Amino acid sequence: MKALKKNQHTGSDFNDFLESEGLDADVSARAAKRTFVYQLEKQLTKTKSNKNKIRKLLGSPTTTTRVFDEDYISLSLDTMARAATALGCDLKVALIPRKLAK
Repeated sequence: MKALKKNQHTGSDFNDFLESEGLDADVSARAAKRTFVYQLEKQLTKTKSNKNKIRKLLGSPTTTTRVFDEDYISLSLDTMARAATALGCDLKVALIPRKLAK
């Protein structure tokens, strides 16, 4: 049986790179916001609703625009929860542990 050679091109993972550049929190926030917007849009389609239903509950066209803007990551949990409520959903926030150091 032949011994496997160690791959010389293997290095740290992408998460290590993001952390070393100080970008890990921003990337995580943007990914979470994109997921939130995707789920809102999916629920809008499923319930055959439109953004006006959310706009009425939020009270502001600007706030509604920010809710659906994937690049606007400064939404409050209250605003996100009210948008979810407008579509008959609850907002769930969870902490997910990162891999342990090797």
